[in-house]
Amino acid sequence: MAILKTEALILKTFDFRETSMIAHFFSKDYGRIDGILKGIRKDPKKFASRLEPFSTNEIVFYQARSSGLHLISQCDLIENFNHIRAELKSIAFSSYLIDLLGHLMPHEEKNEQVYTLANAALRHMNSGADTEKVVRVFIIKFLKIIGFRPRLDSCSICDKNIAAMAFFNIKRGGLVCPLCARVDNHSAGVFKGTIASILHMEQSGWQDALRLGLTGKIKEELNYILHNFIEFHLQIKPKSREFMELLS
Repeated sequence: MAILKTEALILKTFDFRETSMIAHFFSKDYGRIDGILKGIRKDPKKFASRLEPFSTNEIVFYQARSSGLHLISQCDLIENFNHIRAELKSIAFSSYLIDLLGHLMPHEEKNEQVYTLANAALRHMNSGADTEKVVRVFIIKFLKIIGFRPRLDSCSICDKNIAAMAFFNIKRGGLVCPLCARVDNHSAGVFKGTIASILHMEQSGWQDALRLGLTGKIKEELNYILHNFIEFHLQIKPKSREFMELLS
């Protein structure tokens, strides 16, 4: 049984039997992993971390060969993100981010780019950045990394370049031209500024992406495109979305 060490975000924890706890992690070196912390509820001081949601920890675990549930022998706190837990709104938006990782990242498949992106998003929220902006930027960059970004360069139906007014088609997963939009009732008109904003946030660093000013209408269109695209094409509907939208 190999002994492994890695950094990991806490995605979710729940009690197991009388004294133990099971935790879902998204780790830097091994992707999404599950582990059991034996005796932690009987003796909380057994581990240096309190395993709070959104926190980053260094974990040492014995790799299970068959069950997929690894034995966690050590868990030391790296970053707690206390300010996130101080406000209900930041909790809601962070929960949505964590839910996306839990639903969409493959089990035990390394993706250091996504791990780094998620940590950066949590750090920005913890430092007081606008939570809605942070999650919006995270989603756009996240979809690009995992290879599920919306098609924005040409019509998703006829492949022609779109020079005039554009429509977004959730079913087709991208932009459609005005002619194709007439024959497909799943299309909704979008501002050029909305598409330009997606491309800017996708290509820019965090600071530039967060500085981008958005009108109320563009925010509305971005939320419609991003969340419905995720739910339709990736076939998930995180419960945290309702909580997040209630507080946005």
